[in-house]
Amino acid sequence: MTPPPALTLPSATAVQTHQLTESHRFDAELAAILTQFQYRADGIELTAVHDRPLSQAHLTSSTPGVAAVYNADASLVFVCYEDRTHTTVNPIETALIEALTTAIDYGSPSHAGSTTAGTQPLGEGVSGNPSAQGSTSGATGGTNATPDSPDKPDSNTAPTVGVVTPHNAQRGALSRVLPAAVTANTVEKYQGGERDVIAVSATVSNPQFARREAQFILNPRRLLVAISRSKALTIVVCSTALFEVAPRDGDRLAQGPLWARLFTQAVGRDPTPAWAGSLGAFTGTTPNQHAAVPVAVYPSTVDTDREGQ
Repeated sequence: MTPPPALTLPSATAVQTHQLTESHRFDAELAAILTQFQYRADGIELTAVHDRPLSQAHLTSSTPGVAAVYNADASLVFVCYEDRTHTTVNPIETALIEALTTAIDYGSPSHAGSTTAGTQPLGEGVSGNPSAQGSTSGATGGTNATPDSPDKPDSNTAPTVGVVTPHNAQRGALSRVLPAAVTANTVEKYQGGERDVIAVSATVSNPQFARREAQFILNPRRLLVAISRSKALTIVVCSTALFEVAPRDGDRLAQGPLWARLFTQAVGRDPTPAWAGSLGAFTGTTPNQHAAVPVAVYPSTVDTDREGQ
Protein backbone atom coordinates (compact mmCIF):
# COMPACT_ATOMS: atom_id res chain seq x y z
CA MET A 1 0.00 0.00 0.00
CA THR A 2 1.35 3.36 -1.05
CA PRO A 3 1.41 5.86 1.85
CA PRO A 4 -0.40 9.15 1.27
CA PRO A 5 1.70 12.12 0.34
CA ALA A 6 3.07 14.13 3.22
CA LEU A 7 0.88 17.03 4.26
CA THR A 8 2.57 20.34 3.65
CA LEU A 9 1.65 23.04 6.16
CA PRO A 10 2.12 26.75 5.61
CA SER A 11 4.99 28.28 7.50
CA ALA A 12 4.05 29.26 11.04
CA THR A 13 3.31 32.91 11.60
CA ALA A 14 4.81 34.41 14.72
CA VAL A 15 2.17 35.29 17.30
CA GLN A 16 2.49 38.87 18.43
CA THR A 17 1.70 39.78 22.02
CA HIS A 18 0.91 43.22 23.37
CA GLN A 19 1.11 44.36 26.95
CA LEU A 20 -1.98 46.38 27.82
CA THR A 21 -1.01 49.12 30.24
CA GLU A 22 -4.11 51.30 30.55
CA SER A 23 -6.46 50.50 33.41
CA HIS A 24 -10.16 51.29 33.33
CA ARG A 25 -10.58 50.19 36.96
CA PHE A 26 -8.43 52.30 39.25
CA ASP A 27 -7.08 55.85 39.04
CA ALA A 28 -3.69 57.35 38.21
CA GLU A 29 -2.45 57.35 41.78
CA LEU A 30 -2.89 53.61 42.28
CA ALA A 31 -1.50 53.01 38.78
CA ALA A 32 1.62 54.94 39.76
CA ILE A 33 2.00 53.01 43.02
CA LEU A 34 1.62 49.64 41.29
CA THR A 35 4.12 50.72 38.65
CA GLN A 36 6.72 51.70 41.25
CA PHE A 37 6.10 48.65 43.39
CA GLN A 38 6.23 45.93 40.74
CA TYR A 39 5.32 46.61 37.14
CA ARG A 40 8.27 48.80 36.21
CA ALA A 41 10.52 45.78 36.86
CA ASP A 42 8.54 44.07 34.08
CA GLY A 43 9.00 47.03 31.75
CA ILE A 44 5.43 48.25 32.22
CA GLU A 45 4.23 51.77 33.03
CA LEU A 46 0.58 51.60 34.11
CA THR A 47 -1.76 54.45 33.29
CA ALA A 48 -5.40 55.05 34.18
CA VAL A 49 -8.32 56.42 32.20
CA HIS A 50 -10.46 57.94 34.96
CA ASP A 51 -10.01 59.65 38.29
CA ARG A 52 -12.19 57.75 40.75
CA PRO A 53 -12.78 59.82 43.89
CA LEU A 54 -14.75 58.06 46.59
CA SER A 55 -18.09 59.78 47.13
CA GLN A 56 -18.52 61.07 50.68
CA ALA A 57 -22.32 60.96 50.47
CA HIS A 58 -22.65 57.54 52.08
CA LEU A 59 -19.88 57.83 54.68
CA THR A 60 -20.85 58.10 58.33
CA SER A 61 -17.45 57.99 60.03
CA SER A 62 -17.98 57.89 63.77
CA THR A 63 -14.39 58.37 64.95
CA PRO A 64 -11.49 60.60 63.86
CA GLY A 65 -9.45 57.50 62.97
CA VAL A 66 -12.04 56.17 60.53
CA ALA A 67 -12.57 59.67 59.14
CA ALA A 68 -8.82 59.95 58.50
CA VAL A 69 -9.09 56.93 56.20
CA TYR A 70 -12.07 58.06 54.16
CA ASN A 71 -11.25 61.77 54.06
CA ALA A 72 -7.66 61.26 52.95
CA ASP A 73 -8.31 61.89 49.23
CA ALA A 74 -5.93 59.02 48.47
CA SER A 75 -6.31 55.81 46.47
CA LEU A 76 -4.33 53.70 48.95
CA VAL A 77 -4.40 54.06 52.74
CA PHE A 78 -2.47 51.98 55.25
CA VAL A 79 -4.01 51.28 58.66
CA CYS A 80 -1.09 49.95 60.68
CA TYR A 81 -0.99 48.59 64.22
CA GLU A 82 1.63 47.27 66.64
CA ASP A 83 1.30 43.53 67.27
CA ARG A 84 3.43 40.44 66.67
CA THR A 85 1.29 37.57 67.91
CA HIS A 86 -1.44 36.55 65.45
CA THR A 87 -1.36 33.97 62.68
CA THR A 88 -4.43 32.80 60.71
CA VAL A 89 -7.06 34.73 62.70
CA ASN A 90 -6.53 38.30 63.85
CA PRO A 91 -9.11 39.97 66.13
CA ILE A 92 -7.32 43.32 65.86
CA GLU A 93 -7.77 43.44 62.10
CA THR A 94 -11.32 42.14 62.45
CA ALA A 95 -12.16 45.06 64.75
CA LEU A 96 -10.46 47.60 62.46
CA ILE A 97 -12.24 46.34 59.35
CA GLU A 98 -15.57 46.14 61.15
CA ALA A 99 -15.22 49.84 62.06
CA LEU A 100 -14.27 50.75 58.50
CA THR A 101 -17.08 48.84 56.81
CA THR A 102 -19.82 49.86 59.22
CA ALA A 103 -18.92 53.53 58.62
CA ILE A 104 -20.66 53.31 55.23
CA ASP A 105 -24.40 53.70 54.73
CA TYR A 106 -25.27 51.00 52.20
CA GLY A 107 -28.83 52.17 51.77
CA SER A 108 -30.44 49.12 53.38
CA PRO A 109 -30.29 47.55 56.84
CA SER A 110 -26.90 46.01 57.48
CA HIS A 111 -26.18 43.68 60.32
CA ALA A 112 -23.44 41.57 61.78
CA GLY A 113 -23.69 37.83 61.66
CA SER A 114 -25.07 37.61 58.13
CA THR A 115 -23.80 34.70 56.10
CA THR A 116 -24.34 36.74 52.94
CA ALA A 117 -21.15 38.68 53.54
CA GLY A 118 -19.06 35.54 53.49
CA THR A 119 -20.76 33.61 50.71
CA GLN A 120 -21.61 36.06 47.92
CA PRO A 121 -19.19 35.45 45.01
CA LEU A 122 -16.54 38.14 45.06
CA GLY A 123 -15.98 37.88 41.35
CA GLU A 124 -19.43 39.35 40.79
CA GLY A 125 -20.89 42.77 41.39
CA VAL A 126 -23.35 43.33 44.20
CA SER A 127 -26.19 42.80 41.76
CA GLY A 128 -24.75 39.42 40.82
CA ASN A 129 -24.20 40.57 37.24
CA PRO A 130 -21.20 38.67 35.86
CA SER A 131 -20.44 41.55 33.52
CA ALA A 132 -19.34 43.52 36.57
CA GLN A 133 -16.38 41.24 37.02
CA GLY A 134 -14.01 42.87 34.58
CA SER A 135 -10.52 41.47 34.24
CA THR A 136 -7.52 41.07 36.46
CA SER A 137 -5.83 44.32 35.39
CA GLY A 138 -2.58 42.45 35.11
CA ALA A 139 -2.33 41.73 38.82
CA THR A 140 -1.83 38.01 38.38
CA GLY A 141 0.95 37.88 35.86
CA GLY A 142 2.36 41.37 35.97
CA THR A 143 1.98 41.82 32.20
CA ASN A 144 -1.53 43.01 31.45
CA ALA A 145 -3.73 45.86 32.60
CA THR A 146 -6.99 45.61 30.73
CA PRO A 147 -10.24 47.58 30.82
CA ASP A 148 -12.78 46.66 33.45
CA SER A 149 -15.63 49.04 34.29
CA PRO A 150 -15.27 52.40 32.51
CA ASP A 151 -18.10 54.09 34.41
CA LYS A 152 -17.16 56.46 37.20
CA PRO A 153 -18.61 55.88 40.69
CA ASP A 154 -22.12 57.23 41.08
CA SER A 155 -22.43 59.58 44.08
CA ASN A 156 -26.07 58.57 44.45
CA THR A 157 -25.22 54.89 44.86
CA ALA A 158 -23.64 53.41 47.96
CA PRO A 159 -20.11 52.17 47.27
CA THR A 160 -19.52 48.46 46.91
CA VAL A 161 -17.07 47.08 49.47
CA GLY A 162 -15.03 43.89 49.62
CA VAL A 163 -12.45 42.42 51.97
CA VAL A 164 -9.49 40.29 50.89
CA THR A 165 -7.61 38.02 53.29
CA PRO A 166 -5.08 35.21 52.76
CA HIS A 167 -6.77 32.86 55.25
CA ASN A 168 -10.16 31.17 55.32
CA ALA A 169 -10.13 31.33 59.13
CA GLN A 170 -9.91 35.13 59.03
CA ARG A 171 -12.56 35.25 56.32
CA GLY A 172 -14.89 33.38 58.65
CA ALA A 173 -14.15 35.74 61.54
CA LEU A 174 -14.78 38.76 59.33
CA SER A 175 -18.03 37.45 57.86
CA ARG A 176 -19.49 37.25 61.35
CA VAL A 177 -19.12 41.02 61.89
CA LEU A 178 -19.28 42.56 58.41
CA PRO A 179 -22.38 44.39 57.20
CA ALA A 180 -24.59 42.27 54.97
CA ALA A 181 -23.64 44.31 51.89
CA VAL A 182 -19.92 43.58 52.30
CA THR A 183 -18.23 40.52 50.85
CA ALA A 184 -15.06 38.82 52.06
CA ASN A 185 -12.93 36.10 50.57
CA THR A 186 -9.43 34.86 49.90
CA VAL A 187 -7.16 36.25 47.22
CA GLU A 188 -7.65 33.25 44.94
CA LYS A 189 -11.42 33.57 44.91
CA TYR A 190 -11.23 37.33 44.46
CA GLN A 191 -9.10 37.28 41.31
CA GLY A 192 -11.07 38.99 38.55
CA GLY A 193 -13.43 40.72 40.99
CA GLU A 194 -13.62 44.40 41.85
CA ARG A 195 -15.28 46.76 44.32
CA ASP A 196 -15.31 50.52 44.85
CA VAL A 197 -13.56 50.00 48.20
CA ILE A 198 -11.26 47.08 49.03
CA ALA A 199 -9.91 46.37 52.50
CA VAL A 200 -6.92 44.03 52.56
CA SER A 201 -6.57 42.12 55.82
CA ALA A 202 -2.97 40.91 55.95
CA THR A 203 -4.04 38.85 59.01
CA VAL A 204 -0.59 37.53 59.98
CA SER A 205 1.29 39.68 62.48
CA ASN A 206 3.73 37.05 63.73
CA PRO A 207 6.98 37.47 61.72
CA GLN A 208 8.10 33.87 62.14
CA PHE A 209 4.76 32.55 60.93
CA ALA A 210 4.84 34.95 57.98
CA ARG A 211 8.22 33.56 56.90
CA ARG A 212 6.93 29.98 57.12
CA GLU A 213 4.08 30.73 54.75
CA ALA A 214 5.97 32.99 52.38
CA GLN A 215 3.98 31.73 49.38
CA PHE A 216 0.91 33.47 50.84
CA ILE A 217 2.16 36.52 52.71
CA LEU A 218 5.37 37.33 50.85
CA ASN A 219 4.29 36.72 47.25
CA PRO A 220 4.27 39.99 45.24
CA ARG A 221 1.78 38.72 42.67
CA ARG A 222 -0.77 37.77 45.31
CA LEU A 223 -0.41 41.17 46.96
CA LEU A 224 -0.87 42.87 43.59
CA VAL A 225 -4.12 40.98 43.04
CA ALA A 226 -5.38 42.08 46.44
CA ILE A 227 -4.61 45.79 46.21
CA SER A 228 -5.64 46.22 42.56
CA ARG A 229 -9.27 45.09 43.04
CA SER A 230 -10.53 48.56 44.02
CA LYS A 231 -11.99 51.24 41.79
CA ALA A 232 -11.75 54.13 44.28
CA LEU A 233 -9.93 53.17 47.49
CA THR A 234 -7.74 50.35 48.78
CA ILE A 235 -7.26 50.11 52.55
CA VAL A 236 -4.36 47.92 53.65
CA VAL A 237 -4.74 46.76 57.25
CA CYS A 238 -1.53 45.22 58.54
CA SER A 239 0.87 44.95 61.44
CA THR A 240 4.11 46.93 61.32
CA ALA A 241 5.80 43.61 62.10
CA LEU A 242 5.31 42.62 58.45
CA PHE A 243 7.60 45.49 57.43
CA GLU A 244 10.51 43.50 58.90
CA VAL A 245 9.84 40.26 57.03
CA ALA A 246 11.81 39.48 53.89
CA PRO A 247 11.34 36.29 51.84
CA ARG A 248 13.88 33.52 52.32
CA ASP A 249 14.04 32.97 48.57
CA GLY A 250 17.51 34.08 47.50
CA ASP A 251 16.23 35.50 44.21
CA ARG A 252 13.88 37.86 46.03
CA LEU A 253 15.89 38.56 49.17
CA ALA A 254 17.68 41.53 47.59
CA GLN A 255 14.33 43.24 47.10
CA GLY A 256 13.84 43.48 50.86
CA PRO A 257 10.67 43.09 52.92
CA LEU A 258 7.69 42.99 50.57
CA TRP A 259 5.17 44.89 52.71
CA ALA A 260 7.74 47.55 53.64
CA ARG A 261 8.45 48.15 49.95
CA LEU A 262 4.77 48.70 49.21
CA PHE A 263 4.44 51.00 52.22
CA THR A 264 7.51 53.02 51.19
CA GLN A 265 6.39 53.35 47.58
CA ALA A 266 2.99 54.61 48.72
CA VAL A 267 3.70 56.90 51.68
CA GLY A 268 7.48 57.47 51.77
CA ARG A 269 10.28 56.41 54.07
CA ASP A 270 9.56 58.59 57.10
CA PRO A 271 5.87 59.50 56.91
CA THR A 272 3.77 61.33 59.45
CA PRO A 273 0.46 59.55 60.15
CA ALA A 274 -2.78 61.34 59.34
CA TRP A 275 -4.10 59.93 62.61
CA ALA A 276 -2.59 57.95 65.49
CA GLY A 277 -4.15 56.51 68.61
CA SER A 278 -5.37 53.26 70.12
CA LEU A 279 -7.54 50.52 68.66
CA GLY A 280 -10.30 51.52 71.07
CA ALA A 281 -10.13 55.12 69.88
CA PHE A 282 -10.20 54.04 66.24
CA THR A 283 -13.21 51.77 66.60
CA GLY A 284 -15.05 53.77 69.26
CA THR A 285 -16.23 50.54 70.83
CA THR A 286 -16.19 49.17 74.33
CA PRO A 287 -12.57 48.49 75.37
CA ASN A 288 -11.39 44.89 75.20
CA GLN A 289 -8.06 43.11 75.61
CA HIS A 290 -6.72 44.75 72.43
CA ALA A 291 -8.13 48.24 73.01
CA ALA A 292 -4.74 49.74 73.87
CA VAL A 293 -2.97 48.45 70.72
CA PRO A 294 -1.43 51.44 68.87
CA VAL A 295 -2.94 52.20 65.46
CA ALA A 296 -1.87 54.73 62.81
CA VAL A 297 -3.37 55.83 59.47
CA TYR A 298 -1.06 56.57 56.52
CA PRO A 299 -2.61 57.80 53.24
CA SER A 300 -0.58 57.44 50.06
CA THR A 301 1.26 60.56 48.94
CA VAL A 302 2.23 59.72 45.35
CA ASP A 303 2.47 62.77 43.09
CA THR A 304 1.09 61.51 39.79
CA ASP A 305 2.19 64.70 38.00
CA ARG A 306 5.80 63.91 38.75
CA GLU A 307 5.65 60.14 38.40
CA GLY A 308 8.18 58.81 35.96
CA GLN A 309 10.21 62.03 35.78
